Amino acid sequence: MEWVISIVVMLSLIGSIMWIRPSPRERMVSQIRLHARKLGFTVQLAQLETTRAKGQTEPEKIRVPAYRVLRHDLSGDERERWISWQIFRTENVANQGLPAGWSWKRGEYQLTDSACALIRELIERLPPEVVALESSPVHFTVYWREAGGAEQLDAIYTALQPILQAKI
Repeated sequence: MEWVISIVVMLSLIGSIMWIRPSPRERMVSQIRLHARKLGFTVQLAQLETTRAKGQTEPEKIRVPAYRVLRHDLSGDERERWISWQIFRTENVANQGLPAGWSWKRGEYQLTDSACALIRELIERLPPEVVALESSPVHFTVYWREAGGAEQLDAIYTALQPILQAKI
């Protein structure tokens, strides 16, 4: 009987230890976010209201990690004239100048053709786990579901550079 009690206590301790250990997914996300800080991103979990997709009556609300690059290189005049925009990976009628499967929430018809061309190039280079992009005079944000590891984050960072340099 003493053996049974000892085994139950040991299994209980092992179970408790396993419960507090991070899962492989949690370890991967932690590594990605640490790498993101080294690249200059700030990461937050954001509540995002998407644009309405075709056939929907209400926009969807999602929680998704927001990878932000702060804009330090804008002058005061550039900040005042800034055109903020936001796009989502969804089918909608507000898709002027965007590839199929992407739609505007803000900024449609406000950007130049060359700016829209750079945005299209960026979208084509992004992984499918990126669900939205947002640009403001304060930061550029990539809403990404953190799949694919640090290699995908490096690809996202590289793809962002032309947009950041063009100040779009």
